[in-house]
Amino acid sequence: MRLANAVALLFFVAWGAFQHNDPDALAWAGVYGAAAIHCALFALGRFPRPLALAYMALCVVWAVILLGILVAGGEGAFSEAAREAYGLLICAGWVFVLYRRG
Repeated sequence: MRLANAVALLFFVAWGAFQHNDPDALAWAGVYGAAAIHCALFALGRFPRPLALAYMALCVVWAVILLGILVAGGEGAFSEAAREAYGLLICAGWVFVLYRRG
């Protein structure tokens, strides 16, 4: 679990850093940065369970909104809204794994 969490931490940090050219870069860097912080706190044995629940809820609600926009707009599965929704679900999913293990 330590190795998987370390890999996830590196991915979230990298994904947050790659947002520099996105119009809403701060929002996405924050989403990925928060996931990275959850990974780091889990590794330190200080996982914030209530905060993790709030973070997961935020990510899932935001993803559902984006998927609604995707369906309403007739966009494809590889559109920007879809990719953003996938990213949110990956963040929520990994933090859920940490939540279950912590």
